[in-house]
This record gives sequence, structure tokens and C-alpha cells, in this order.
Amino acid sequence: MIRAVVFDLGQVLSSPPDIYSHPAGLLGVPTDDFIAAYWHGSGRREYDEGASDEAYWGPLLTRLGVPASAENVELLASTDATIWTRIRPSAEQLIVDAKASGRLIGLLSNAPRPLGEAINAAPWRRHIDRVYVSALIGAAKPKREIYDHAAADLGVAASEIAFIDDRPENVDGALAAGWQAHLWVDDDDTRAWLSSCGVL
Repeated sequence: MIRAVVFDLGQVLSSPPDIYSHPAGLLGVPTDDFIAAYWHGSGRREYDEGASDEAYWGPLLTRLGVPASAENVELLASTDATIWTRIRPSAEQLIVDAKASGRLIGLLSNAPRPLGEAINAAPWRRHIDRVYVSALIGAAKPKREIYDHAAADLGVAASEIAFIDDRPENVDGALAAGWQAHLWVDDDDTRAWLSSCGVL
């Protein structure tokens, strides 16, 4: 029996079309260049595991030829966090419906500290019982540690957790931890899977 439903954030709940183009526009750089810098090397993973804003955004700004000032670092950190909290109405309805079924609702996201703060300030946060942000745990999906941390905090058996994520490696990590897990396709598919699990 499923006793907890845990969602990833990016793509699974939130897919803002301007996630890269908006900050690129603020800096006056091409979107493709911003995307390349955003995912360059291991910087984003380190940021998601607790590295400082300066450690991530500073080198990114330098790579783009933009001054790595405190103001620009703060601009990008806050913009990035705010954009990712814009979840789709249909995704929010999924959360509401899953919660109405009596299940615990969790959010498990590879995310830096500013995004964790933005999640807690988001209006839809009231539907979520537990939020797990990788930067505050010190480990990111698909590391086993983050799944075990969430399961222990939820207070349910691993096999009683239904998890949706858009990255195959994160789904595989959840399955290895004993969770029920599904690769995200779209909101209709998520609803169908949760129905097949007896949640909806």
C-alpha cells in the first residue's frame, strides 16, 4: 500500500519556458551560451549539494564575460530560485488530489539553498507535508543517502513510497532504495500511474 507520494520539482511539477532565456536576457547574453555555462562541469551538482551562490554563479558569470559582482550573483541566485517555483496548475492539482487521498506528500529536489527558501515561500507549499532539498541534506539524487533520509523522515517503509522524477538515474536510485518509482512523461501520465498504484 502506498502511504506517501513524493514528487520531484523540475519538469515533474515545474517546466517554465523561460528558465534559461530570462536570466540570459537579464545578463544580455545568448540563451545557448547561458545554458552551456549553467550545466558546465560539475558546478551545478556541487551547488545542489550545498556549495555557495558565489562558488556556482561566480565562475558562470566569468565564463559568460559578465562581471562576477555580488549584485550579479544575487540576481542570478534569486531569479533561478523564483523561476523554478512556478509550477503548472495541472501539476498542483495532482498534489492536491494525492493529498486528498490521505497520503503524505513529499517533494524531493536536487536544488540549492535559495531554491529551498523559495519553495518554502511558494503558495503551493501548503499542500506539501515534507520538503527535501539536496543542498540542505548534503547529498543529491541519485545518491542512496538522500532517499534513505527522506524515507526515515516520512516514517514509512521504502516500499510504501510512490516517487515521480524526470531523470532515469534518479528513478533508478529510488528503485534501488526500495521505493516505487516512475519516470515522468506528463501530468496525465503521472495521474494514470498514481491511479494504478491505488492513490487516485
